[in-house]
Amino acid sequence: MSGAKAIRTVAMSEAAAHGACAICTLLRHYQTQLVEVTGLPTVTCLCNHHAWLLARSAPAALAGQIYAQVLEAQHKPEPGKEHGCAFCVELRREEKVRLDELVQRMRVPAFAQWMRRSGTLCLWHADRLSNRLPEARPIVDEILARTIEELKEDLRKCVANSDREQHSIGGGVLGRVAEYLVCQRGIPGEETPC
Repeated sequence: MSGAKAIRTVAMSEAAAHGACAICTLLRHYQTQLVEVTGLPTVTCLCNHHAWLLARSAPAALAGQIYAQVLEAQHKPEPGKEHGCAFCVELRREEKVRLDELVQRMRVPAFAQWMRRSGTLCLWHADRLSNRLPEARPIVDEILARTIEELKEDLRKCVANSDREQHSIGGGVLGRVAEYLVCQRGIPGEETPC
């Protein structure tokens, strides 16, 4: 949209220390900035997730501008032009940039060792990291094994506490497990094509 507001970037080391998948954390932050602050210069198509995310989270003026662009594009479709969600396309581009950055950081022994001990990756981004940097596969496997054990313990505690509370706690450990299994919602993957 206006592009006047800057998107605050988050450093890889800050995202890695967050306790969730570093790439998902970076993309979640970027997506929030796009939806709530800056928008995109041209939006001609929206997926279900991003249409509803704009309705729920964007300032009315920003969402209104984006929806007006999409309505106009739907009213005057251009033959042969691809109609993918602009937010999904931008997130895929940013995901590639951030994965490239993680590959470079994993080549630094101190960062790789820190990730081995304390870092987290979801299955989706662990697979992509391993494909781009095969020599990191043993570290990625250790990260995944440690994460699974931590999540299983947290789930055990969650279930034990939910028996007493008798209501859905949402988010928290359940959100972390969901992110680990299928990546952060709104980040387009092969299982959610636009």
